[in-house]
Amino acid sequence: MQAAEFDHTDFDKSKQSALDEALLVKFFTKQVMNRAKSDAEGRPIYRDVEYIDIKIPGSNTGGACRPARMDDLERFPRHYAAFKARQEMPEEGTPLAEWPAITRSMAEELAFANVKTVEQLSMMADSNVSNFMGLQGFKQKAIEWLDVAKEQVKAQELRTELSIRDKQIAELQAQIDDLSKSKRPTSPVKVEKKKVDVPCETSAEAKPKARRRRRKTAE
Repeated sequence: MQAAEFDHTDFDKSKQSALDEALLVKFFTKQVMNRAKSDAEGRPIYRDVEYIDIKIPGSNTGGACRPARMDDLERFPRHYAAFKARQEMPEEGTPLAEWPAITRSMAEELAFANVKTVEQLSMMADSNVSNFMGLQGFKQKAIEWLDVAKEQVKAQELRTELSIRDKQIAELQAQIDDLSKSKRPTSPVKVEKKKVDVPCETSAEAKPKARRRRRKTAE
């Protein structure tokens, strides 16, 4: 009997759990750009995505860092529960850190005050804005920047609609042209008339015929 080349205990979940305990596991939130919404809004829109970082102690090459999957949550329930316990509400919008109109230090100061996106800055109450030196100007810039982005989206939508309309008109005109060509009458075929040569009568043959015609006339 041939011996198995693997240890059946390798598939034991309890053994896997014991090995997982030696791993350095961390769940975290990463801001990932939402391409569809960014194109729709005309500005960068990010969304929070849960990631998992797995490191092997003593190794610089092993491990993984990628978006978390459902099996990761089931495999590392304790780590995920700890992550959810300290997790903040997910943010969606244009991060202040990605907005070139504001300084990095101001973005960090606002993040400490729970203002992390351009949208949140534009909607800050004036009473709270007054707590930050020079923030009123940044708030106004945020409002104007969002308005410009909306207008650009509307302009792009109009250009797209006009382009589609022009294409439809061109296709319709091509169909009309093809239909006109198919109904155009063809030129009539010219029939050449052939000349028939009639044999000429000699003077000797013509004289008896002339006398017979005169006789008939006299009668």
